[in-house]
Amino acid sequence: MKTKLLPLIVLGFLLINTNTKLQSQSLFENNTPLNALDLSSSFTSETIDIRTYDINIDDFKLDYSVENAPKSITEHDAEAMVLNYALSMVAFGAGFGFNSDQTLWCLQAEYYLRLAMLKRAAIYGALGATYDGSSSDFVNSTLLSITLKVLMFAPLVKQFQQVRFIYGVLAAYGFGNEKFEDGFKYDITRLTLGLVVGFQIMLAQQWSLMLQTNIFNYQEQTRTYEEFESKDYSRWALINKRNILAISLIYAFGNSNR
Repeated sequence: MKTKLLPLIVLGFLLINTNTKLQSQSLFENNTPLNALDLSSSFTSETIDIRTYDINIDDFKLDYSVENAPKSITEHDAEAMVLNYALSMVAFGAGFGFNSDQTLWCLQAEYYLRLAMLKRAAIYGALGATYDGSSSDFVNSTLLSITLKVLMFAPLVKQFQQVRFIYGVLAAYGFGNEKFEDGFKYDITRLTLGLVVGFQIMLAQQWSLMLQTNIFNYQEQTRTYEEFESKDYSRWALINKRNILAISLIYAFGNSNR
């Protein structure tokens, strides 16, 4: 009996061993490493091969730098008013001043020509004509003067560039007369040298206001009556005392930094 069962036991052992090997092989195939698999079937025909696709960054013509960032109209106008110094300007204005016993006044017209450009400033020469005078209880005077100025224009401060600070020198030569209360009159000529300070306030691209006064004056005045002549010399450093504060309206031609 045992002899008949032996072949059956051997056959069963062989069948079990064969099935175990097949299961092991199937398990190995199901856990194949990713790099051993063919992944080409997971991509469609529209797949981009990044190894051969070139991107030309120059094709994108965009510049988002701070310098090229868009500016509002207000900012653009303010910058243009500050940076553009006119090639020439004309000014028309009037001025007033006071002394201990006199009232001073003037009417003036000036032509400004740009002489030189600096980094953020400009130098102008100005040729003008002034009709000025003074009045008091006992004497009145009037003069017609030719004036020559050399002035520097520069922004007052970086944060408020619509206002320019003005400073420079002045030379003026005038002729006229003085008339006393009793009717006596004599001719006068006057030479004035001075230091000028002031401000230019930008109103628009071509319009501005200018305020000027002398902070120091040296003056020679000659009085003539028939054959009689006398001279006097004076100097002073006063603001709105024997010095006129003048206000002018400016029109600019050819705004340019070139």
